[in-house]
Amino acid sequence: MASFMSEFERIIKTEEINSDTLSQILSLDEDQQQAMIERLAPAPDNVAYDILSFLMNTMGPTHPLRPRLYQLTMDRAHINFKFSMILINHTNPDHPGPITHLIKHILSKETDKTLLKEIFRAAGRLGMEFLVDDLAEFVFYDDSELRREAVTAMERIGTNKALHRLEKIAQTDKCDSDILDALTFLKGKQKTPPASQPREKAKPSQLPQLSRQSKPAKPAPPCQPPEDPNVRLLVSPIIKDRLKAFDYFGDKGPEVAHALHDNLENQTPDLLENLLRLIARTIPQESLGDLLTLTEEKDLKNSVRFFLYTALSHYPEFESTAPIVKAVTDPAVFVSIAAISALDRHCSDYVIAEIRKKIESGTKVGETVATTILDTCAPRLIEGLMASDTFSYISSNYLESSAPVRTIDTWISILEKRKQTATAKKFARIRDKRTQIDRPVIVVIHQSAPYLDLFSSLIHGCGFCARTFFGPQEAFEFILSEKPLAIITDFFIRQMRVNDLAREIRELYPADQVPLMVSSLQRHLDKSNLSSMLQTCGINGFWEFPPKPGRIKSLAGGNSQDLLGKDLITRAQNAQNDC
Repeated sequence: MASFMSEFERIIKTEEINSDTLSQILSLDEDQQQAMIERLAPAPDNVAYDILSFLMNTMGPTHPLRPRLYQLTMDRAHINFKFSMILINHTNPDHPGPITHLIKHILSKETDKTLLKEIFRAAGRLGMEFLVDDLAEFVFYDDSELRREAVTAMERIGTNKALHRLEKIAQTDKCDSDILDALTFLKGKQKTPPASQPREKAKPSQLPQLSRQSKPAKPAPPCQPPEDPNVRLLVSPIIKDRLKAFDYFGDKGPEVAHALHDNLENQTPDLLENLLRLIARTIPQESLGDLLTLTEEKDLKNSVRFFLYTALSHYPEFESTAPIVKAVTDPAVFVSIAAISALDRHCSDYVIAEIRKKIESGTKVGETVATTILDTCAPRLIEGLMASDTFSYISSNYLESSAPVRTIDTWISILEKRKQTATAKKFARIRDKRTQIDRPVIVVIHQSAPYLDLFSSLIHGCGFCARTFFGPQEAFEFILSEKPLAIITDFFIRQMRVNDLAREIRELYPADQVPLMVSSLQRHLDKSNLSSMLQTCGINGFWEFPPKPGRIKSLAGGNSQDLLGKDLITRAQNAQNDC
């Protein structure tokens, strides 16, 4: 093992491939494979490409290491499109699901003609029918070389879909001899029935109807309200209109996906944020491509990124979160927490390797990343990072000194899973001692883990105890048994509207005994209408998200009139403009 790892590290350092050494990887045991992956994941692009290409070419389809290498290649391909060629050569063209959105995105963004031509030729060689529409777009480009390669690829794909697209192109001013020759060839093939069933009758896996690079038929101009009246309600200045829109779209995933696709470029305030909220609630598969597109946008507002990463954390499967790894160091803590939630849900060797590099940088930023991951209670990331001595050292110091109880609980559960019983007992004693401290309880209700994680950290930092709940029913059970210091929620919660939630809480506790605060990223609301609703429902005030620690500390004062101040809504909305 030692001699192999020494030689493997030499290969990475010198970028000189030794096939005899790499062939040994196929027979390594599980621990040795893990050590190899840890070194390969952060390797420079050129040598990583050569190693992954060699291993994928020599490894059998059922080898236990293959899924990890495939995912590592997928992650690298989202950062460096060159890696996509390895994926293309090792994906079933009749079932291209794992690479569909990535390849479509590359065809819409890449400017390297050499790589584009390689993809075109592979698409033709492998009969990738799902790329016919994307290839057809290149026929309308001014680059004659790419046009010719695209037509050739469609001809080689040779399905009815390819034929029909070429026939449509032939009716435009882009028709030339290459297109006519391709049509003649394909029509000639149809006259002679093949001996076996043609490829086009073998239906590919269900693909989203909305491709990443395709443009909406009628794109909504920036800051122009959308045409759909229900979508318009999402940006109404009247909060009840927005609540109605959320009720309407709450179980209509395909409609939400369509609205998101049509408004990706729309800059109307609150629109993209609220559509992403609905994406997180409905989880439409049709939106995967658009979400992937957004992860690679460079100038998204913090509020949009928070809801984007939150939406990703709700999806059970997502092809790669590699593009958002950089967000773990974002100075906006609510953005970094949402990114960590998404990365934990879709954890991979590449993600662990990149985060580990940040933590081991020896900077204050690296330490902050480590403690934020701990406070987010991200078990997959935490367990993956435990191999790092730096992470373990930072974690031990933080857990022993000031970490919240829920953070210690997560650490203990991971230790118990790893059969580290003695160490688990040590931290259990620390947890038990910390739970004996009597802290006022603040209840937080929200369907989003990043929202709850952020408030849990803020509340703990202010000297209180946070009790977080995903839904109002579980929260009510606790509130009935124990009077909290205060309750914090958003306008949009699971199972009921905030005004209904407020009325039920007020049946238990008056506003001067248990303040109910709404903390939200909703902007551009009519101030008088909002103030009226808050007071009518017994809601003590409206905070920006995330609120300043001073707001949370003020809850201990017991003076609810301070929370109902006349200028509170204006101050909160002004503060939100910084997000």
